[in-house]
Amino acid sequence: MKKEYSIFIIFVFIAFIFWGTITLSDEYSVTLDVPIKIVVSEINYAVEDNIPDKFEIKVRTTGWEILKLKYFQIPKIEIVVNEPVENFIFHTSSITNEQLGLSSNAKIISIKPERIKLNFNLSTEKKVKIYPRIVYSLKEGYEIVTPIKVEPETVIIKGTRRVLSQIDSLPTETVQLPELSEFVELQTSLIDTLNNLITYSKTPVKIFFDVQQIADRSFENIPVELINVPKNKDLILFPSYIDLKLRGGIKILGTLSPDSIKAFVDYNKYLSDDDKIIPEFDLPYGVRVIEYFPKQFKLIERK
Repeated sequence: MKKEYSIFIIFVFIAFIFWGTITLSDEYSVTLDVPIKIVVSEINYAVEDNIPDKFEIKVRTTGWEILKLKYFQIPKIEIVVNEPVENFIFHTSSITNEQLGLSSNAKIISIKPERIKLNFNLSTEKKVKIYPRIVYSLKEGYEIVTPIKVEPETVIIKGTRRVLSQIDSLPTETVQLPELSEFVELQTSLIDTLNNLITYSKTPVKIFFDVQQIADRSFENIPVELINVPKNKDLILFPSYIDLKLRGGIKILGTLSPDSIKAFVDYNKYLSDDDKIIPEFDLPYGVRVIEYFPKQFKLIERK
């Protein structure tokens, strides 16, 4: 019985191969999204106008060739501009089978748009920030406890002055990071956007930050400093010490010393005697105060 079943499976597989071969040998019509790349030979000029990112090209050819174009040899149209003249026109009727990687038997049915108009201007450079695109989730009880850093922090882009005036930063490719619970270091790249309007170095971008389990820790008798007191006033803050309960990354809290915790009251914020005095704190990134005592403070003028 097992032998008969195996033979049946083999015959089904062979039949499927024959069916696929015959089917892919037939001709079909398909619309391809073909990316556009503008190459300006004159390095001191750049494209100034927005242009389509791709051509919609409808072709008729065999299933084998469509399979190749969709998954293995994705075509791209490169428009080379040797002389950046005003109102340069590229007619898509000049696109050939060879440029698309099509056989001579294939037929180009239509191309949209039918033409592209280009304008150019002198190019310049600008340094812009890189910002990371991260979609993440955290394990329960964990938080990001350091700033998210990128390396390099900036990139130099080149394009026309009008185009560059509208760009302040470039994003990275979106990175998915689920259920984080430890230090993160990864490498990604800048998103390939505006590639016909600006040029820049395709340098890899590193992203790193720390994720730690969250914990609480108490500190007692932290001095509270009174700042920005006018020279003609002799004031003291009472009480001048405070007890704190902090929340943050377990490793950060474990190495935190009382001397590194700064508590203060800014006199400029309490010019009226009726104002409730609320202390402020200078703490490491990711650390916050969840409780403090005492709750009430007074400014006393010495006589």
